[in-house]
Amino acid sequence: MSELGTTFASWKDRATYLAAEAQLLIIGLVFSIGALFFYFKPELPGIPPIAHGWLAALMIFGPPLLAMFVTGARRLRDRHRVTVHHINAVTDEREKYNVEPGVWDEKTVEGPSPYVVNDGDAYEVREFEWHADTETLIVTGCHFSELADSKLITVKAMLEDIHGQLIETAIAYNKLRARISRMGVEIERDVVNFQAEADERGLMGQKTAVKERFEAAEDEAQEWDTDEIRDLGDYEHEYDPVANPEGVTVDTGHQAATDGGEQR
Repeated sequence: MSELGTTFASWKDRATYLAAEAQLLIIGLVFSIGALFFYFKPELPGIPPIAHGWLAALMIFGPPLLAMFVTGARRLRDRHRVTVHHINAVTDEREKYNVEPGVWDEKTVEGPSPYVVNDGDAYEVREFEWHADTETLIVTGCHFSELADSKLITVKAMLEDIHGQLIETAIAYNKLRARISRMGVEIERDVVNFQAEADERGLMGQKTAVKERFEAAEDEAQEWDTDEIRDLGDYEHEYDPVANPEGVTVDTGHQAATDGGEQR
């Protein structure tokens, strides 16, 4: 039986792993070294003093400038890519892909065409399969706009919230029923007690017993009141069905006819 190989074959593998997994740590270390060079200004034989300033400036301003350059290059690269939302309400898959125009032009559509969203700036599909070995993309859209999975997920979230609100309302009604029963007992007790006292002292009967008990019960019932249930339009604006807003880039590989859509 063959033995398993080690994780790192050499120090180069270890350095590559650290550079990939600890980028912020390395940037902070380089920045700190540059700040130390700038503060202490060490003198080394054979090196002109201006070289220390160059080295310190490179270490201090190099990492942020490199990050700005990489971010700008990525945005320029993704500017002309096709945005595809992979949303499947059945399997609860929600992904965003930035596909090369060439890959999207040569895609294979199985079933309905991709659904156009965001005023034609993006597409929504139920199935998204990228085969790297053959460099082919296979997608499946939806037959009708009413069956778009993004709307199904939105409706699902709405129904879950409504279910929770209905449970709270049912609990409030149970409390209200008990409070009404207690209110009747309190009214009867007040009337009986005051009537007995009125008979002994020759006073008039109490006229506000029912009103006071009813107002007290009404104040308690308002504390158990639930908010009004929102309609579907609120969820369409607040609920984002895309789990990864930054998107996943498909680098290698190659638009088909699509049906109409609306803003998502």
